[in-house]
Amino acid sequence: MIEGRTAMLNLLAWAERFISTPSVSRDGNAQIAAAACELLGEIGVEARRESACVDGVVHQTVIADVGPREGSDGLLLLTHLDTVPPGNHKAWTATGADPWKPTRDGDRLYGLGSADAKVDLVCKTAALAEIDREKLRRPVRVIGTFGEEIGLVGARWLLDNGLAEGFRYALVGEPSELVAIHAHKGRRVFEARIPLEPLGRLGGRVLRESFEGRSAHSSSPELGENAIDAALRRLARGDVVGLIDLSGGEAVNKVPEHCELALLVEAAEPGESVSAWRAAPLVRFHCQLHEILNELREHRDPSFDPDHSVGSLGCVALREGTAVLEFDLRPIPGVDADAAVAPLEQLAELRCLRANPALGTPLDSPLVKALVAAQESLGIGSRVGTKATCTEAGLLSSAGLEAVVIGAGTSVGNVHRPNEFTRISELHAARDLYREVIQRLCSEEAESCS
Repeated sequence: MIEGRTAMLNLLAWAERFISTPSVSRDGNAQIAAAACELLGEIGVEARRESACVDGVVHQTVIADVGPREGSDGLLLLTHLDTVPPGNHKAWTATGADPWKPTRDGDRLYGLGSADAKVDLVCKTAALAEIDREKLRRPVRVIGTFGEEIGLVGARWLLDNGLAEGFRYALVGEPSELVAIHAHKGRRVFEARIPLEPLGRLGGRVLRESFEGRSAHSSSPELGENAIDAALRRLARGDVVGLIDLSGGEAVNKVPEHCELALLVEAAEPGESVSAWRAAPLVRFHCQLHEILNELREHRDPSFDPDHSVGSLGCVALREGTAVLEFDLRPIPGVDADAAVAPLEQLAELRCLRANPALGTPLDSPLVKALVAAQESLGIGSRVGTKATCTEAGLLSSAGLEAVVIGAGTSVGNVHRPNEFTRISELHAARDLYREVIQRLCSEEAESCS
């Protein structure tokens, strides 16, 4: 064994363990953080955990340093450890209705978080296991963040606490099929509160309807079917007297697959007496939102897929006579999301909950060049592109780092929906790619890290 190296990890076994460890954002990530520390410990790298409390939930950031403690132009290897909620367990047909049951099928590995994105930390750790770490001449810091799926809160905490200071480069794990993502869209998350006029207690026919859609990532809403949109279209029909109750959606970055609606409709004979609210303001807001989304489609940038700004209505609830909606917009460069939604301010109390910056790392940056050289050396071929989703890389870039998003697995049409999977062959290729990039940027054999 070469000094500074340890025995290679069983990458697939660790990938399966990560999948089997639940880490939904809203529940905290203590279990997966502990597993990540154990993983790093297996290759002789000491990791620490730092805790943060967000909305009453305790989360943990995993941090491990490799190479010299002092120096400039260091490299961050960053992966978020949290996942979106799994949704309807029965829809996970590839895993026997258990989202956390890692299931192999040929080259595919199914399970929540297989692609997005916690298994990526296993690939990065496996890469470090194959490197002679005694030859590193620049700092390398491995970071497992929390709360990426609920507003990049872990990456914000990381920057606020100075844990990226002294580092120049960042490899941010997200599914990209090993394409080096040098640019992505920004994202705005909005909350709209629409007061509804009470109608008092009325007699009529009460209908309780369930709407089923198809989940997808909100960056590609056309791949899903929005159950909230379906419920609001039903609310706009002429037979509706009033709204009784409304709820749907799990996460604003996920096209909702389920929505419940209770409404009062016209009836020949008065029925039970119930409290209801006039639905017209909510219907008008819904129509205006879709007019805005249609207008945004007219501005296009062919370097992105989808090639236009998109938006998705993610959550809705009726709270004491006020309809509360959350939706997001993902603008292409040159589109002002705040200006686009301005007409909605006439119909609702509107506020921006999250503002995530876009990413734009130059193609001639040392990090992009190192990735391309590594791709070519492994026979992958130069693969550089853009991404429709927003990631932690945008925040790191805004803090002055050169950041690139890359990882195994397919993003579009795969993540944030049942039967998420990654390709086992890509996990091994990701390990090899990370190993090559670390050596090119940070080892003593590197010709230049400038």
